[in-house]
Amino acid sequence: MTATHRNRRDDQGFEPQDVPARGVVRAVIGLFAGIALSAALVAGLVVLLTPRVGPEQPQAIGDTRPGPAGPRLQVDPRRERAAVEAAAAAKLQGYHWIDGPGRRAHIPIDRAMQILAVRGWPAHPTHPAHPAPDQGQGEGATP
Repeated sequence: MTATHRNRRDDQGFEPQDVPARGVVRAVIGLFAGIALSAALVAGLVVLLTPRVGPEQPQAIGDTRPGPAGPRLQVDPRRERAAVEAAAAAKLQGYHWIDGPGRRAHIPIDRAMQILAVRGWPAHPTHPAHPAPDQGQGEGATP
């Protein structure tokens, strides 16, 4: 740009070229047309996907029989819940073998807490192929 061209723009105080009004009007019309098209599409989908329900049939005044009852999945839910809770409590509070006699046993939680308080938390078991660092090595043994 030359100095005279720059000075002329500064003297005017505004941009010499405006945005064409025709383009702005077309953009606004296109925007409203898109909104209208979207609204028509949504309205068409609502009409198409709404289930059609016919008019209700009038019933006789004296016909007050209830419909068929559903299946009775639980005859006495409270008694059945109490039985399930009693079985769970017996399992949690009782002693039994988990995977065969002499291997692992299930003991009540309170007794397990007492044993841990006396003995302490067990150390991590080591794999037989990897002996503990001080296991089997006396003084002067080389690794």
